[in-house]
Amino acid sequence: MWHLWRNLCYAIRILGKNPGFATVAILSLALGIGANVAIFTLINALLLRDLPVPHPERLVELSVVRHGDKIQFSYPMFRELERGQRGFSGLVGWSESTMPNVEVSGVFGLSNVLGAAGNYYSVLGAAPLLGRLLTLEDVNPRSGSTSQVAVIGYTFWQQRFGGAPDVIGKQVRVEGQPFTIVGVTRKWFTGITPGEPPDVTIPITTLPALHGTFNLEERSVLWLRITGQLRDGVTIDQARAQLQSFWPEVLRATASTQTPGLRRQTFLSMGLDVSPVRTGFARDLRSQFSRPLYVLAGIVGLILVVACVNLANLMLARAAARRREMSVRVAIGASRWALAGQVLTESLVLSLSGALLGLALSYWGSRLLVAFMTEGTVSLDLRPDLRVLAIALLVGVFTGILFGLAPTWHSSRQDPAIVLQQGSRSLAGGASKLGKALIITQVALSLVLLLGAGLLVRTFQELRSLDLGFEKDNLLEMIPHAKPGHQNLDTNSYHRQIIERISNMPGVRSVGLADISIPDPQPWRETASPISEDPNTGARILASGVTIWPGFFKTIGIRLIAGRDFEVADDEHHPHIAIVSRSFAERLFVNGDPIGRRIRFGFMPQFQDLEIVGVADDARILDLREAAPPVVYLSYLQYAQPVPWGDLYVRTARDPQTLAKTIGQEIDSLGHEYLLRSATVDQMVSRVLVNERVIALLSGFFAALALLLASIGLYGLMSYGVTRRTREIGVRVALGAQQGSIRWMILRETLALALFGIAVGIPSGLAASRLIGSMLFGLTPSDFFTTATACLLLLAVAFFAGYLPARKASAIDPILALRTE
Repeated sequence: MWHLWRNLCYAIRILGKNPGFATVAILSLALGIGANVAIFTLINALLLRDLPVPHPERLVELSVVRHGDKIQFSYPMFRELERGQRGFSGLVGWSESTMPNVEVSGVFGLSNVLGAAGNYYSVLGAAPLLGRLLTLEDVNPRSGSTSQVAVIGYTFWQQRFGGAPDVIGKQVRVEGQPFTIVGVTRKWFTGITPGEPPDVTIPITTLPALHGTFNLEERSVLWLRITGQLRDGVTIDQARAQLQSFWPEVLRATASTQTPGLRRQTFLSMGLDVSPVRTGFARDLRSQFSRPLYVLAGIVGLILVVACVNLANLMLARAAARRREMSVRVAIGASRWALAGQVLTESLVLSLSGALLGLALSYWGSRLLVAFMTEGTVSLDLRPDLRVLAIALLVGVFTGILFGLAPTWHSSRQDPAIVLQQGSRSLAGGASKLGKALIITQVALSLVLLLGAGLLVRTFQELRSLDLGFEKDNLLEMIPHAKPGHQNLDTNSYHRQIIERISNMPGVRSVGLADISIPDPQPWRETASPISEDPNTGARILASGVTIWPGFFKTIGIRLIAGRDFEVADDEHHPHIAIVSRSFAERLFVNGDPIGRRIRFGFMPQFQDLEIVGVADDARILDLREAAPPVVYLSYLQYAQPVPWGDLYVRTARDPQTLAKTIGQEIDSLGHEYLLRSATVDQMVSRVLVNERVIALLSGFFAALALLLASIGLYGLMSYGVTRRTREIGVRVALGAQQGSIRWMILRETLALALFGIAVGIPSGLAASRLIGSMLFGLTPSDFFTTATACLLLLAVAFFAGYLPARKASAIDPILALRTE
């Protein structure tokens, strides 16, 4: 322990005498370690961290299995399972969060509303910040005493009530229904859904009246999720076996029909799945962000390796410069292992200092990254826990050992007698073989990063510069949302009125309406087939459905290539019609004119006999990566709507942003909707590409950092080589060598190292690029232009990194060089 303390004090003193080197080393390590810890913090919060509840290992998720897919339960099924189960201390029924209108003090907004059973909070072991939480007495549909109470989340309380301590007893109105606030949850409580905590939690038995679309006892509606907490001493296998023993009885007791046939047979054949859910339920969130996070983890891992290799080279140069000091210490009795321990201690001091600073950077970096990737729609607990702190410590120790191995090995192999005999004479020879190998490795890794970053940046550029198939300039998208209370509203008349009002506003050229946002990566999809064919054997394709108002194509700028557009007269009293996209027509009607043909679309009765009256050109209004999606356009006027819905598209003659506020006031003045959000279509495209933009931005930044480190490494190596070869260069100049030849000698060695690194890096980079092949668009992993650009950029950096040492070498005075002997 005494030797360790002495080595530590000496390392700090030595590094303090060279603050420039220590600062560069610590900052480069802080960037590399901080980036890795920041990405791991996100992965930990989203994928690895247990729910912050007592005994999360006891939590399990129950699912119905139908045709291999996991689906949800009906409320009668939940009651039967709850009655018959013996392995759980509690089964919790809850609905996935919806986004209804929530009114606070007359101000509307969309919020996450969760319906939960009365034991939701007790099973999760939650305690309130203010008031109380839901209890079994709040949820009792049998006696008709369901309470209109609500528990609000901490963030909702802060944003909508300003953190007022007297919030208990106040009301929120959910879709017009009043709920009395009885409690506020603690700050980091997320329920069972990490990343998307509920804003308002209400008794699950109030949901049918809230939505008015189904009855609580409806057996055919599978909408309820079930989470259970295992009893003490009960394993998940035992609980699963006990549930399976009476699962067939549950199905028979809750079948949606008693009529024999395929429907009942399919229902009775459904299975039951019981799986651990200790990390919570967030499938959509995890599927959306897991791949980008893993790609970023690979990028920042490589940049840390590049930083380590660079520091290993710098430490090797310092070790060579301290050869005489080390040899003297050996000569007076120090062991080689003691010297190696001293060098390794210096490396660990640098790496742990970098890890400490990197941990601070990761705290801010992880929050900034979440804000970029989610635009504030996701709330993750990013506080560092023991796992994050352990990773920071392990990465710090590992990097210290990694870049300290080379100088440690170098110091342990020196012969002190030879070094001391050389005295103060300059050392002949260029850079060491180990130093050259490290530089080649650094260049190769930098090329791998450059290739990956180049492909990701170009993918983002390709997506941003796509021809969407319509004119997106001066096109404003307005996203209104219906206010509560539309029992007697004629939505078709209302939309005629709002479209007419907006169309007559100065600066507005045309107005359209559709049930999608442009772009919409997750549209409504159904199977389409010609009506004349056998539905089981005829031609079928998967197509997207888009419901539009007459004039949509004109407003968006999609060209009709055959047939006609929808008209105002095409209402629910006329035969149902459709317009299809060019790709739909070409794929379903290969050898015939689609106009006048009839198709089925999906399984709903109103879409079983659609006459095609027009063909529209293909456009990227859905998934940007799909150039020609098969689309069936339906007329909004032919299908009665219970509430107003759909996005308004406004083509303007000037900057659309200047009209957004006025149009929003016009929508609000009619009293049926309020403006939720407005943006240009170009801004909507940017929002859809937020992951691609973040990955391109960060990969480009770290590739630039890798280039900088590579240039520093090359410059340091060649400068050190010039210093070692001062006598040799002086002799060459004395014998008549020209300055140009001296410069070329140094540059040639620099470029040779870079070319060796490129030769190693190209196959490595091409192999690594295939790992991100599914994320590319318009490019292949072996794209020649990107590969050539990365190689030329590395050569240019190598040239400039070698030019300064070359110029220094060519300016050496031979008399001064030889006088040092």
